[in-house]
Amino acid sequence: MPIGPTRVCKGDMPSLLPHRGPDPLTDDQLMVRCGKGEVPALEELVIRHQDAAYRYCWRIFRNHHTAEDMTQDFFIKVFKNASHYEPRGHFTTWFYRVLANLCFDALRKKKRRRKVQSVQIDPIACEGTELEPLADAVDPTAPLSAREAKDAVHDALAELPVQVRKALEFREFEGLRYREIAMVMDLSLNEVKVLLHRGRKLLARRLAHTPVGREWSRDEDDRRRGER
Repeated sequence: MPIGPTRVCKGDMPSLLPHRGPDPLTDDQLMVRCGKGEVPALEELVIRHQDAAYRYCWRIFRNHHTAEDMTQDFFIKVFKNASHYEPRGHFTTWFYRVLANLCFDALRKKKRRRKVQSVQIDPIACEGTELEPLADAVDPTAPLSAREAKDAVHDALAELPVQVRKALEFREFEGLRYREIAMVMDLSLNEVKVLLHRGRKLLARRLAHTPVGREWSRDEDDRRRGER
C-alpha cells in the first residue's frame, strides 16, 4: 500500500530558534543571594569582577602579590557585608566605593609603618650603601619606555591628595562617568568636576619635565576639545 505524504502538524515541528536558558542573575540579585550566605553567588561575582578589582589594586600598590591579597580581602569583605547591600541597580558604584576605601586604608597603614621604620635608619649613614644607593643622574629630556612612563604617572599620582587621586583614577583609568564618581565618593557633581580639574593640573605640573608629561598635556588638550 503506497504511503502518501505525511502530514505534519505545526506543533510537531522542531523550533528553528535556539534554545534560551534563564537570563543570568544581575549583580544586585547575586548580592542578595550572598547576603543569604550562598557561596555560588559570590563565586559568580568573583568571575565577573575579579579582573577589574585586581587592576585597581595593582595601580594603587604596584605590586602583584599585594594586589592579589587585596583583591581576595575585597571579595571576603563583599561576602561579609552583602546582607547590608541595598539592591538599587548601583552595584558598580558600591563596588568601587568599598574597593577604594579598602585600598586606601591599607595604603595609609603602610605609609605609617614606613615612617616608623624610617625613624630607625640614619639616611646620611646609609647613603651610598645597599639601603640607600646613590641616585644616578637623570636626563629629563630622554625618552621613556612604556614601563617607565607608567611608573612616572603612578609616582605622580601617589603625591596627589587622596580625594583628588581617587577622582582622577576613577575617571581616567576606570572610565567612570562624572555622576558615577559623585555616587562612589558621595560628592556633588560640581565637586567632582573641581577635583578632576585640580587633579589634571597637579598631575601635569608634576610630569611637566618628562616626556610622559608632554604626552599627557597633548591628551589633555584633546580631551578638553572633546568635552566642549
